[in-house]
Amino acid sequence: MIDKFTIDTAEIYVTHFSPEEEATGQNCAQRLAVARLLRHALGCEATVMHRDDGSPYIDGLVRELSISHCKGYAAIGLHYGARFGIDIERPRATLQRVARKFLSADEMQRLHTPEELLKAWTIKEALYKAAATPGISLAEGLVLPLPSTPDMSYAKKDGLAVPYKISSFAYDDCVISVALPIP
Repeated sequence: MIDKFTIDTAEIYVTHFSPEEEATGQNCAQRLAVARLLRHALGCEATVMHRDDGSPYIDGLVRELSISHCKGYAAIGLHYGARFGIDIERPRATLQRVARKFLSADEMQRLHTPEELLKAWTIKEALYKAAATPGISLAEGLVLPLPSTPDMSYAKKDGLAVPYKISSFAYDDCVISVALPIP
């Protein structure tokens, strides 16, 4: 089963690995599930290529592509316009241990629960993909939404704060976050 969500101008497709995909192991299952999502979304086979910065694209496709997967799930996003990012993740105990690597000191003060950390992680990962700036610091270069602006975030690029609209939602036991550029 494939679910489709529309977030502003982005189409998000999500699936649980099929039993056949699951039997191939995590890495192979990810590739197979992404290929299945792309066939569903585009109506044909598509070969995913990668830019020098590692971001995915499909030659000749006029839409931006973002891909994410976690244990048992895959998600793709298609968007007309500038680079954007999606991330899907399931709860993981390791997020508490590595929080200081992806949260700023201010964010560490505000976020404590496993649910908050999971959402923060997916937002940071989606922002990282959208910002397309290899090496940008997750903790200091990508800023989570504040309570006063829960759907806006930004990436610090070349001394500027580049804004992104953030959408996060639950899917089964996962959290999916999408970072869309604000023109």
